[in-house]
Amino acid sequence: MVSKPGGRFAFLDAGEAARRLGIDRVMLDLWVKEGRIKTHRGVGRDSFFRAGDVEALYNELHPATEVAEAVAQDEQDSAAGVETAAKPARKQQDPQMRVYLRLQADAKWYDVSEDDIRYWFQQLAPDGYVRNKRNAEHTIKKLQLLVSLIEDAQKREAEQS
Repeated sequence: MVSKPGGRFAFLDAGEAARRLGIDRVMLDLWVKEGRIKTHRGVGRDSFFRAGDVEALYNELHPATEVAEAVAQDEQDSAAGVETAAKPARKQQDPQMRVYLRLQADAKWYDVSEDDIRYWFQQLAPDGYVRNKRNAEHTIKKLQLLVSLIEDAQKREAEQS
């Protein structure tokens, strides 16, 4: 999060909490119902969120800087159609660390249910279909390669035993 909360017990209204999390109010309300973030009642019907809770959820949603940079670079390369073997002008990250970090980031899929995916899709605008489909297909292709490499190594190991 770019801005720091006002203090240890600072509270944010729902609009500000959603803005800081980078989501819309509908998603914020859903997360409240799911128990991902707790509301605190104010005067009248207004709900407020502890700034620390919002920051903690933000940090959960956005991986550490090193992971985020690896993810952003991978997505940038994917969007540009660049294979990871092509070396950009800037310092290239160690391939072993890059794959490790990507797998760590992708492990978050364990937390996503099929209902979550269906809900996300219902909220997706039609102009996002092609881009999201391309990203999913690209990811599937990379993960299938990873699985086949692991399976090949397991077969070689079994043959040697």
